[in-house]
Amino acid sequence: MGMPGEIPQEIGRAYVQVLVGCLERTVKCFRRAFDVLDAPDKLAFDGANGANFSFDVLGHYRHPLYPREVLVECKGHKDGSKVFEGYKEFLAKSYVTTVNYRRHTRDLFWFVTNVAFGCSIGKKITSPEFVYSVLTKDRNDQVSSLLGSSHVDDKFVTDLSNRLSVCIFPDSFIRRMGVSYLVKSGESVWSIFKGIHAGRVPVPHFEPIADEVAKLNDLKSANHIKSGQRLHVPWYGIQWDDP
Repeated sequence: MGMPGEIPQEIGRAYVQVLVGCLERTVKCFRRAFDVLDAPDKLAFDGANGANFSFDVLGHYRHPLYPREVLVECKGHKDGSKVFEGYKEFLAKSYVTTVNYRRHTRDLFWFVTNVAFGCSIGKKITSPEFVYSVLTKDRNDQVSSLLGSSHVDDKFVTDLSNRLSVCIFPDSFIRRMGVSYLVKSGESVWSIFKGIHAGRVPVPHFEPIADEVAKLNDLKSANHIKSGQRLHVPWYGIQWDDP
């Protein structure tokens, strides 16, 4: 059994797929390249004193005027009690990556979650002043571990703040939008649907779901999908087990 507040592994994996899939449905220029489930080594970084960290997804923002790579952190939660601390850690990850890794000096950093947080801060949540405060005087243990005693440069913070975004997709919105999903080798509509629901199919009969997938994607049959094919898949929410 996990510690209180810990996200069950299957649910964490599912929300990576669900949140990024909703991101691809709503942000026209964004496409994931790979995620931490497929290529963990490509998303691993080093912080201070040997502290390791990773992001969940690397994607491409193919805007015609300013194309960039995007490092995405996905946080699926039952409620908002833990999200703010996770966001602080994300800011530290983003700062270390943009300062220490030349390839990512101009990249975008997106924090995606399904629950609201930081409402009292509002639009200032990506401001240079707030980011600098989190990285210096208002650190939590995770931020301190990643930064150590290194100096925080306010010029880097100001530049980083212009490349930060926070996306909040409530479960009700994702259920309405559905998920964009790139089919991998050996997958079926059943395995995809089961995966994005953390292993628990939330409907008693699968046949209507298969018919809906076929209709949404102009398929003759949901039984004939191919690797590399992009599907619009319905999502019905994830069942959490209460302690």
